Amino acid sequence: MSNTQLVLATKDDASLLQEAALTAFHADYKLYGGYPPNIESLGWFYERIADKQFFKIVVDTAFAGGLCIEDTGDGGMDIRYLYISEAFQNKGIGQDVMSMAENLLPDIQQIYLLTPYKAFRNQYFYEKLGYKKIGEFHPDPDNEFVVFEYQKRL
Repeated sequence: MSNTQLVLATKDDASLLQEAALTAFHADYKLYGGYPPNIESLGWFYERIADKQFFKIVVDTAFAGGLCIEDTGDGGMDIRYLYISEAFQNKGIGQDVMSMAENLLPDIQQIYLLTPYKAFRNQYFYEKLGYKKIGEFHPDPDNEFVVFEYQKRL
């Protein structure tokens, strides 16, 4: 059984986290014609790390991915990004990370996240963990791309 940990990222981790994000979201780039917002900006990673919003996912001693969160300030938390390197997928690590994420901030009553409309595997995963689809929207009204919003009440 693996030992999964969330380790608060440091500025020295920014390039590693960005490279892993670009790799993890490359299929989205091919499918939708672009990466999710911000991950092409190394400066964005430095900002989130400075704000203590980014965590490395470490399994045993190996880097396995990243988690970016944001406290919404109203008893809620947004999971901005969760990505796990392909070599670590389908091993229960995502479930472990989501469980740990629920306890990262004090007094969290609900968690929100977004996922693309064609990300069926993600949708199944989140719903299996108790997340409910609460909405959908077009980030760009001139594009058919749709994002689904999910919520879990704790």
